[in-house]
Amino acid sequence: MAEYNADFWEISTDSRYLESVPANRALWFETKEDQARRHAFQDFFREVKPVVAEIIDSELTNRQREVVTLYYFQGKTQEDIAAILDLSQSTVSRHLFGTVRDGKKVGGAISKLRKVIERQAPEDVDRAFKQLQTRLAEAV
Repeated sequence: MAEYNADFWEISTDSRYLESVPANRALWFETKEDQARRHAFQDFFREVKPVVAEIIDSELTNRQREVVTLYYFQGKTQEDIAAILDLSQSTVSRHLFGTVRDGKKVGGAISKLRKVIERQAPEDVDRAFKQLQTRLAEAV
């Protein structure tokens, strides 16, 4: 019987069992279509990231920039960011996504970024997005 080790959140097993799983049934298996999609998204983000990074640097407040960088580029949770910046989780959420006042959504770095991207860099983002759509269609 395999032992459960809570320190590592894993269930140990005999390596012969893992070796008996066919490659196309394994968790890490990727079809040619999956691979093409993954590469298409990687290329899209590689092309768009500098445009978005420049807009982040020039248009967001210092606090919004910190929160966006931690959340999207460093993969931190809102709770992690709250602890790092000594804020509440709800404040972090408001910095990212805004809040609703009088039935309208106001503030938030993400809505600000969307507006600026639509206004300043539509050609760059549109071109990259169209290439992504084409490549995803070809992957099917």
